[in-house]
Amino acid sequence: MPDRLDRHPKMNTSFLGVLGLVLVTATAAAIFGVRWQAQEYQVQLQRELGLRGAQALAQTFNKAISREWDSLRAVAARTSYAEPAEMQDFANAVVRAGGQIAWVGFASADGVVIAGSRGERLGQDVSQRNWFRAGFSGETVGTAYTKNEGTDAEISLINLSMPVKDSFGNTQAVAVYSVRISWVADYMAEAAHELELSALIRDRKGQTLVDTRPEAGSDLPARVEGLILAGRPDADRTRLHRSDAGHLYAVLPNFTLNTMPGFGWTLIVDVREDSFGAAFPQFVKHINMILAAVGLSVLIATLLLFHYLTRPFQRLIRAATALADGQMVYPREEQSTRESMLLSAVLARLQTQIQSMRAKP
Repeated sequence: MPDRLDRHPKMNTSFLGVLGLVLVTATAAAIFGVRWQAQEYQVQLQRELGLRGAQALAQTFNKAISREWDSLRAVAARTSYAEPAEMQDFANAVVRAGGQIAWVGFASADGVVIAGSRGERLGQDVSQRNWFRAGFSGETVGTAYTKNEGTDAEISLINLSMPVKDSFGNTQAVAVYSVRISWVADYMAEAAHELELSALIRDRKGQTLVDTRPEAGSDLPARVEGLILAGRPDADRTRLHRSDAGHLYAVLPNFTLNTMPGFGWTLIVDVREDSFGAAFPQFVKHINMILAAVGLSVLIATLLLFHYLTRPFQRLIRAATALADGQMVYPREEQSTRESMLLSAVLARLQTQIQSMRAKP
C-alpha cells in the first residue's frame, strides 16, 4: 500500500497546484483586460483631445482675428466723411498699434489709393486688385500672397477689406488691412503649445499658411488630405483620423465665425500619442502591481484557510492509521468543522470498540 500511495500526490500538493494555476490564469487575464481597457481609454482620450483641441484653437483664432475685423469696421465707420489726411492718421495709428498689421490703406471709389500707412502706395491705381473689387460691395477676405518689402526677405499677407459708406449707404472708399500671416502663425503656435498640440491651417487653395508641427512641411497622411478636400467648401463637422503612427488628426473646415466673411480655411490639429501617453505605461504598471498584490494576498489567505481546515483531518488520518496498525491511540476531538467533529467521533467509537474487543477473554 505505501508503494501505491507514493504514486499519488498529496492533497496539499494537488490543491496548491490547482490554486496556483487558477490564480496565475486569473491574474494574467485581469492584467490583459486592464491593459486592453487602458489602451482603449487612451484612444478615446486622444479622440476627445483632438475634438476639444480643434474647438479651442478655432476659438482662439476667431477671437484674435475678430478683433482685427472689429478694428477695421470701426475705422471704416469713423472715416465715412473723413478727408484723406484724417484717413492717413488712422492708417498710421493702426500699424503702430501692433505688429499684426503690415499695411492699412484707403482707396477712393475710382480705385486710387488716397491714404496708406507710412505714406506707402499713395496715388497707386488698385482698381483691378481683388481686395478693392471685392471690398467695394462688402466685407471680404483675400487669398494669402507673398510680398517682397524691398529686401531679400518676403512676407506672407492676407487682405481684409470692406467699403467705407456714408449715411445713405453709398461707398465712398474701400479700407484694407494687410494682416501678417506670421502673426497668425505665432499666435496659433503659442496657443497650440499651451494645449500640447500641433496645428496646421490650409487656405481655400490648399496652401499651408500655418504649421506648428516639429516636422513642419512634411506631408500629411493621404487619408487626412482626403478629409481636407472633403471638408470644402461648406462642411462644418470635425472629422477625425488616427494614423498607424499614433497620430490623431482632427480636421475642422471653415472654422471661422459666421459674423466674419468666410475665410475658406481648414484647421488640422495633430494630437500625438506621446504628448499625453507617457503616464499610461506607469498607470498600467501600477495596476499590474496592485493585481499581483491582490493575487498574492488571496493565495496567502487561501493557504491559511486550507491549513486550518485540513490540519484536523491530517491528525485524524494519523490516528486512524495507528489504530489500523494495532496501536492504542486516543483520537483528539476536533471542532474546526462539522465533518472533522463527525470523523473524530467515529474514530473514538472505533477505538472504544477495539479496546473492548481486546479486553474480552
